[in-house]
This record gives sequence, C-alpha cells and structure tokens, in this order.
Amino acid sequence: MPERAATQEAKEQDVAGRGERVAVVTGGAGGIGRLLARRLVELGYRVVVADANEAGVQKVAVELSSLGKGEHHWFAGDLTGTDANRRLAEQAASYGPLTVLVNAVGISPKGDNGRKKPFYDLSEEEWDLTMAVNLKAPFLLVKEAFRYMPTDGSASVVNLLSITSKLGTGGLPGADFPPYLPSSVAYAASKGALQNLTASLSRELAGFRIRVNGVAPGFVATPMMAAVQGEDFHRMARQVPMGRFAGPHEVADAIEFLISDKASYVNGTSLDVNGGWLTC
Repeated sequence: MPERAATQEAKEQDVAGRGERVAVVTGGAGGIGRLLARRLVELGYRVVVADANEAGVQKVAVELSSLGKGEHHWFAGDLTGTDANRRLAEQAASYGPLTVLVNAVGISPKGDNGRKKPFYDLSEEEWDLTMAVNLKAPFLLVKEAFRYMPTDGSASVVNLLSITSKLGTGGLPGADFPPYLPSSVAYAASKGALQNLTASLSRELAGFRIRVNGVAPGFVATPMMAAVQGEDFHRMARQVPMGRFAGPHEVADAIEFLISDKASYVNGTSLDVNGGWLTC
C-alpha cells in the first residue's frame, strides 16, 4: 500500500480534531468551477480554487472570502505536472481534512466562431494539450490528494465529464445528421477516457472509503459556450428534449448530491445532466 500522509490512527485523530472540511475545485476560474466553489462555501467547506489563470483564480478566492463565511484560498499552476498537484494537495491539506475534490478543469479546442474543428485540422500540440488538461491533470491530482483524504467514508472525488463521454462527438461541420456538437474528437476522447478513469479509480479507492463519481453535462450556459451564436446555437438547443441549455447551478446541484451523505452508496457512476438528450 502507498504511503499515507500519516499513520491511520494518527490521521483519524488529526481529522477529528481539526473539524473544518476542505474542498478543492480545479478549473476554479471557469463558469462551472466558480459557481461550484461558491456552493461549497455555502455548504460550510473551506475552499481552495485552482486554475492556470492566476488573476482569475485570485479574483474568485477574494469573492469567496467576501461572503463572510471564512477565509478561502487560491492556487495557480500547471496542473498537468506532478509537482504542481503535489503542492496543491499539500496546501489544501494544511487547512483541514481534504474531504472533497472536484476536477472541473477542462479545455475544448474550437474553430472560428466557436465552431467545431475537424479532426484533420487538429494539431498534434492541441491533441496533447487537451489530453493533458482534461485527463492527465485529474489523474495526477487524485494521485496526490488521496493521501490526505479522510477514510471515514466522508471523502468524495467528482470528475466533470461530458455527454461526449458516452455519445462521442458529431460529424464534420455541415453534416446533416445528428448529433450536432461543436466539440472536437480530442475533447470527446479525453472525456471518454476520464469516464473510464473515474470507474477504475472508484474501485481502487473503495478500500480507503473514498468515493469517486462523475457528472456528465450536456450543453451548459457558460462563457465557453458564449462564442456559439445564431443558428448554430438554436440548432444545438433543438436537440435537447427540454429545449434549453443547463444552467451552471444545475450541474452544481448534481455535484452537491454526489458529495453528500445522501449519496453514501453511490460510487463509480456517471450522473447525466443533459435535459433528456442522452437517456438510459
């Protein structure tokens, strides 16, 4: 078994004595990450928001601390490397029991005006960066952070997946068959692999009583989608039985459930939040 942050007995005594639960949100400067961090503050967590965007993540941490519910923190760095993830895990654990980890970091290469970039236009560098940010970074953070997480059943990891995890993406731009998705094959492949990683980690971490689940949104009204305009936007929305994009708060609702005691026997699942677009 790997080395833990302390012996089990000492660690449990330490966790019991420190009280305040800590949550880490990567991609904390983004639309979903920012809202989710605020939700976690409201739930009583001390939050560490992490992002490569230093100015953005600092701003979010200041906003969180201004809510009058304690001090909250930021971490800026390249999470595609081990060193940054180790420092992030150590920093978060210094504030209290590292109880919740949400991997909301993600990028999606697009063409002009937010349109899909065909597979043949994707560069090798874009492919590698998408895989590093969307798949490697969550893996490395879980690898470093689990050593500091409680083993009393309260700890939870949630990975932000995508409808493309199961569906894949659509055809070439201009294709007249569904689904119409502006995501590239690199994005879809990374999220499909992240869903598989989520399932595998849920089994490996079960012995530590740490649950691992995913939330797979469809279209969400975030700044990432703001570039989609006009007929492209309406064509996307018409595919959804509920006829609209999700709000970031609806994704946060699903994550709040998965980290709660109400989901204490939910492990290794992908919770779809897509308005009925992709059903069981």
